[in-house]
Order: sequence, then C-alpha cells, then structure tokens
Amino acid sequence: MEDDRAPARGLGVLDGSLIVVGSIVGAGIFLVSGDMAKLVRSPAAFLLTWLLGGGVALSGALSNGELGGLFPRSGGEYVYLREAYGPSLGFLSGWTSFWIAFPGSIASLAAGLGATVADMFGWQSVWAPRAVGGLAIAALTAINALGLQPGKWTQNVLSVVKLLAFAGLLGLGVLVHRDTPSGLTPFFAPGDRAGGVATALIPALFAYSGWNAATYVSGEMRDPRRSLGRALALGTAVCVALYLAINTAYLRAMPLSGLSHAREPARAAALLLGGDTAAAVLSPLVAVCVLSSMQASVLVGPRIYHAMASDRLFFAPLGRLSAQSVPLVSLLAQGVISLALLMSGRFEELVRFTMSAIIAFSTLTVAAVIVLRVRRPAVERVFRVPGYPWVPLLFIAVNVWMLWSVLTYADSSPREALFGLAIVATGVPAYAAFRARARPQETSR
Repeated sequence: MEDDRAPARGLGVLDGSLIVVGSIVGAGIFLVSGDMAKLVRSPAAFLLTWLLGGGVALSGALSNGELGGLFPRSGGEYVYLREAYGPSLGFLSGWTSFWIAFPGSIASLAAGLGATVADMFGWQSVWAPRAVGGLAIAALTAINALGLQPGKWTQNVLSVVKLLAFAGLLGLGVLVHRDTPSGLTPFFAPGDRAGGVATALIPALFAYSGWNAATYVSGEMRDPRRSLGRALALGTAVCVALYLAINTAYLRAMPLSGLSHAREPARAAALLLGGDTAAAVLSPLVAVCVLSSMQASVLVGPRIYHAMASDRLFFAPLGRLSAQSVPLVSLLAQGVISLALLMSGRFEELVRFTMSAIIAFSTLTVAAVIVLRVRRPAVERVFRVPGYPWVPLLFIAVNVWMLWSVLTYADSSPREALFGLAIVATGVPAYAAFRARARPQETSR
C-alpha cells in the first residue's frame, strides 16, 4: 500500500532555480557550439540563435510556472498532462520517463563523466568510463536516499561551483588581450538565412533542456504556487545569460570559421585565451558540470514515479516514502535502471528513439496552459504567464516545427520516431492494467 504521508517542504526559490541551473548546464555547452557555427554565416546570427533558444526555454519555464501554481504537487509533466487531458496521457509521459527518459539521461551523463575522468587520469581500459559512471550513479543515489536536505545541498554546492568555474572562463574572455582579430568582427555578414538559424536552433534547444526540472519537486517547495514560477524563470534566465556570455567568449578567442571546426569549443577557447594551464583546468569543470546535471536528474526523477503510484497508476511500492520523506523505492528503481542502461551501452539509442515523444509531451504540457485557461477560467492563478497567449504559443510553434523537421527531413528520423512511438505505446496495456487494479479500490471508498 502506498504511503500517504506528505513529502517535506524544504525547497525555496533559490534552491529551485539552482536545480534548473544544474539540470541545464551540463555537457551541451561544451559540445554544440561548433555544430551551430557551421549552420550560420555571422556572429550576429550565431548569438541570435542562442538568444532565440533561450527565449523558447524561458517561455516553456514561465508556462510551467503557471501550471505548477494551479497544481502544487510534485510530478511535473505527468501531473499537468493528467489534469489537462486525462490520466492516460499523463501515464504515458510518466511511463516513458521511468523506463527511458530519466534513466537514459542519467546513463548518458554518467558515461560522459566517466570518459572525462578516465581521460584526466589516463585510464585506458574500455570499462573505466562505465565503472566511474556507475560509481557516480550509486553515490548520488545514496546521497539522495539520506533525505531532501542532503540532496538539495549537494545540488546547490555543485551548481555554485559550476557557476564560479564558468566565471573564471568568462574572465579569460574579457581580460586576456589577443593580437589576432576577434571572431566578433565583422559582427554581421551577408548570406545568413532564416533556415540556417532555424536548423541551428535544434542543438541550442538541446543545450537548454532541463528548464522544467523544478516542476518535478514543486510538492517539496515552500509556497509552490508562487515560488515555482519564479524559480523556473530565474534559473532559466541565468542560463540564457551564461550561454550568451560563454559563446561570446568563444568568438573572442577564435573566428566563427575556427569555432565551426573545433571538436571541443570550450577547450579550444581556453587554450587560445589562457594557454595549457587554462585548458588543463577545463576537464574538472566539465566533470563538475556533468555531475551537477546528473544530481538534478537523480533528485527529480523519482518524484514522477511517486506521484503516479500515489494516484494508484503505477507499482505501489514506488509510492512509499522513507522515514526521511524520500521516495526511496522510486529512487532505487531509477538507479538500477540507469545502471542497467549504462552497462548495456544502449542508452543513447533509446533516448534518441524517444526524443520525438519527449518533445511532443513537452509541447502538450505547455499547450495545457491554454487548454486550462479555456476549461477552467474561474480558477485562481497566483502565477500567470506574462505575455499570454504569445509566450506559450512561441514554445508550441517552435516545438511543432522541430517535430515536423525530425519527421520530414532527416533520413533516419522517421524510422526512429516510429520506433520510439512503439516504445511509448507499450504503456497503453500497462495503463489499462493499472487502471483496472485501481477501480475496485476507488469504488470501495
């Protein structure tokens, strides 16, 4: 039988915003800038793409802030989709999160962390990255099992250290004088097209993913009706400013053409601006960033499974809270699945296959703001999306365009999207089984 105790409310606006920062700023900022530079012709278009991506992420964050104010419980998309469209769609979102989205993300980050640490210490074994990643998954799971406060402070410390380290990299970009011309001049160039900016927007949005992280723990926030929206907006806005500043530093170090050929843009920029010492410091920075994103995923994921089980739509043990008010069984189950995916080496493929479904769930969640404004106009909304309806419509339009691009233009994507849809569809009979089991309990009340 699931535990009906309420989780502890120990998170404030700053804690929520640092969860967002920790979730967003991972490996993406170290990887995608070079690919984006290949798709545009000028620094202006390059930075504009980062700004547009930030605007889309912020629009999603603000929209989720209104939904979190309406339904101040943990669970994020699962809760919002359930309330707006019915329990079946919410269940499919949570089902995908449980088996693939969160464990796959954790496994992917663990593999990246393991590769970084193995490279730092010169470990040559092919199993070294998986061993390091597996230890990281186990350690973070253990820390979060101790309670909300240890998990919160681990996240806060990692996020602050990460921001301080980035401040050092930005300082190099501002203070170091270079004899070679800056990549920022000329700022504008002929030949830029809207299609190039639109295509470059896809990796930018990947780098901004995680803007909704605090929604999954809103039930453990103090006064979530007001604080969730502020936390999402603050955390996302900090990341937008940080990404713009970091990419400006990249361009100060090298021209756009050089950036487009850099396999590791941050390392190349650090080497050009600060020499070997700065480049050597970058590996620990990457490790901290990845570990911070891992911690955010480990912390928030179990809140979805706990919410589903509390609604009698998932395995009952996942709805239990430990003496420390932690969804311990959910946390352990997530850790086991993450480790299994890491060791199998199939996590990247599974996440890629289900990416279209994940984007679709996210789009439907933001659309729920409009749906609920129409269906429940009289409900008090302590936090309202500024610029409604244009802010949620911006997010919806961009994500619909992304889905259309994936299904129409990429050679392998339609097949992958259909395979991902089949994975999500396995949740249909599972939902029917859980729903049938819950009915007798509901009628007996």
